[in-house]
Amino acid sequence: MDKNRTEGRIIAVKPLAAVVALAVAQWAVPVYAQEAQEAQPDPNKLQSVIVTANKRVEKLESVPMAISVISEEELQRNNVREIEDIVALTPSLTQASGTTAANNALFMRGIGTVSVGIGVESDVSVIIDDIPIAVQFQAFRDLADVARVEVLKGPQSTLFGKSAVAGAINIVTKPISGPMVYRGSAYYTNDHEYRLAASMGGRLTETFGIRIAANKSDMPGNFTNLTTGEKVNGSSGKTMMAKISWTPIRNLDVDIMPQYNEQTNTRGVTAVNGFYRTTGSAAAGNLTRVPVDINTAYMNGNPLLPASLVLAGIDPTDPGNRLVRRDFPTGISSKTTGTGLKLSYTLPNDATLMSISSYQRYKANDSRDQDFTDQPTIARPGETKLTVGNNQFGTYDIRSKTQELRLVSPDNNGLRYVAGLWWARNEIDRHFIRGFCVAPTRCASNSPSSPTNYYTDIYNVNKAAFGQATWDFAPTWTLVAGLRRNLEESGFNYERNFFTDQLDRSTFVPGPVGVDVFGSSGNEDWSTTGKLSIQKQINRDLMVYAMTATGHKGKAYDVTSGLRASAAFPVDPETSRTYELGTKANLFNNRMSVAAVVYKTDFEHYQQNTSFVLPNDPTIYTQLNSIPKLRTKGFELDANLLITPNWSMNAALAYTRPSIEDWKNGPCYQDNTNPAIGTTGLGEGGSLGGWNRNCFPIRAGSTTGIQDLSGGIFPGTPKVKVNIGSQYDLRFTSLPFRAFINGNVRYQSDYQTAISNDPRAVNNAYTIADLGFGIRQNKDLWRLSFRVNNLFDRFYIPNANASGPSFRAGPTSTSPSITVDSWVPPRDVFRYFSVKLDVKF
Repeated sequence: MDKNRTEGRIIAVKPLAAVVALAVAQWAVPVYAQEAQEAQPDPNKLQSVIVTANKRVEKLESVPMAISVISEEELQRNNVREIEDIVALTPSLTQASGTTAANNALFMRGIGTVSVGIGVESDVSVIIDDIPIAVQFQAFRDLADVARVEVLKGPQSTLFGKSAVAGAINIVTKPISGPMVYRGSAYYTNDHEYRLAASMGGRLTETFGIRIAANKSDMPGNFTNLTTGEKVNGSSGKTMMAKISWTPIRNLDVDIMPQYNEQTNTRGVTAVNGFYRTTGSAAAGNLTRVPVDINTAYMNGNPLLPASLVLAGIDPTDPGNRLVRRDFPTGISSKTTGTGLKLSYTLPNDATLMSISSYQRYKANDSRDQDFTDQPTIARPGETKLTVGNNQFGTYDIRSKTQELRLVSPDNNGLRYVAGLWWARNEIDRHFIRGFCVAPTRCASNSPSSPTNYYTDIYNVNKAAFGQATWDFAPTWTLVAGLRRNLEESGFNYERNFFTDQLDRSTFVPGPVGVDVFGSSGNEDWSTTGKLSIQKQINRDLMVYAMTATGHKGKAYDVTSGLRASAAFPVDPETSRTYELGTKANLFNNRMSVAAVVYKTDFEHYQQNTSFVLPNDPTIYTQLNSIPKLRTKGFELDANLLITPNWSMNAALAYTRPSIEDWKNGPCYQDNTNPAIGTTGLGEGGSLGGWNRNCFPIRAGSTTGIQDLSGGIFPGTPKVKVNIGSQYDLRFTSLPFRAFINGNVRYQSDYQTAISNDPRAVNNAYTIADLGFGIRQNKDLWRLSFRVNNLFDRFYIPNANASGPSFRAGPTSTSPSITVDSWVPPRDVFRYFSVKLDVKF
């Protein structure tokens, strides 16, 4: 076997929690050389961190870009299960939680994409073993058999293409190496979450290796549904993975990576945790909350829906309320199947030619109780009694194919390169139903439940050529330059009516209100993205660099239930450009590593839902459009320290300031303390009565308006986010095991949650501490771990503006409105305890 063969074996499209993985070989480090390195680490130095951020194997310290790496040890120590756990450990990442997991979004350096439509791609790409996930929300499932997670900050379009306009998360699963090893683990918490995992992997012969992994998990949830007695806001999963590595002839490696995942997620159920009216002025900052008697409140002002009935057994004024009433499920259930195939051939000059192919299919059913209660809220036509609930549900069918050809140069030259060709095709089918309207009854979109029933399908085909070269043009100077030329073809079909009993597309027929039919195809988008950096090796242990890169995300389509004829055309592509100055250092004889960076990134035509009007039409519509310009800037620091051979520490900090640089027609926020003046509908300062004072009518006589948000805050990201972890091993000379203790502390400052910049929509700062301890056998054949998450039981509300029911202080639709807060708590908002057993043989 050629020991110069690069580590580049893709560990295919590996999913997340409960897995069985057949093994795929590892990236460019020779198998036996790596085994020797692992067998004899220097306990007085930090171990080298290897990354594949540039599609070749490199040491983290020599890569001139901002990367945060979460190692296998850190993943295990913090009991990481899902992508949300990665967000908690990585200050540069934040997450926006939607009505279900299908509407979740990842933000990098304060920028991400929140959209309920399938026609908008994400700003942050997720790659698993060199294969990108077609749609970002597919990543919200269990992580399994992971070796490390690389968080690549800033535009990554040059090497990773579309959907990496703000950054990328590169997940690398465990490689095949050494003799066959069997592992198993069991995890349990005091609130009845459990996880089971098993794996086997290694080389059976010098030319054949295998890895199999299987995981199963279940977290019942942290809300109780009083209607059914069941737990909700939880998740469960099953994952099976396999990697097979075969060397049929000298210099040729064949890796096959099948995978299977089932995931059920009931997150998105909101509970009422605030019930009040306000006095004073939001602009003046003297708002006062006035409690409201639940016996005098009515849902939507409907006399048939008193709060005492709708919220029976629930205290809506309790900030930590975890009781709900639902008669329809909320969540998403999915199945993912797929496989990856990688061929790696070592050329005579030790360059490696690779072919990476993949196919993946994702099918899901999603649902939501849209009236947030177990009571009927809709009257059938001609009836006065409420008999029907307001529910929504739908299906996803996503098919993805990719093919990459890649040429990677050997590592021992002053000029190193990676070049390749890329092709991918994604097809997405979506069926969605909301509300109640049965044919042939005449319904309209302004009915109480805004009924809609639509079928849509979208496709995109990407073709690209890319390359990146690293040139040591002087003894201590290195230049990196990359370029990508990309062609995307895309299109969609869409048809909709309001009859929610038509579940079969073949019987989807027009009715009294007709069927909306739109379509577009063959839309081409050419783009060129690039990257350029220069680095200087000050000495053996210190490097500084400057880098700039561009990003490009393709055309988007407003394929949602709010589609109008004007929206049948694609929205302009989103672009980004970043500038970075950074340094990386190994200090104190490689006992401490530090990486620091300052950056500024501008985004143009940021794809976002906005309000608009049509000529001679008084209606204000909501449509996918674009914000002219956003900017994010900040500072990031990552550090690792080996205090003693038995005591290590890691720390990460992000200072992030995303802002709206140009947006003249942003949305307003409601401020009922703003009085109306005369008959113009204008409040103080020329604003609309009932809206904030900077709000102005979109036209004369309009009752709603827009505001100039230029210079405002782009929401969703704390200004400061910090994560600190540490582990100490206590060794006993006369015992076959040792003890350990570890801890993790994370802090984030307060942050704005509404793009309207409503001063009331601000989440408070908080600090969360976790503590772990246990014992492990000296050769790590077994480990027993205990952990307390949220050690000090620090209560925090992460999502102050979650959607929920509407109430009025009286049984009419014109009664004064009541402010209702709702929330969806994260996993650790309440303290919980866990125990985990790991074994190896």
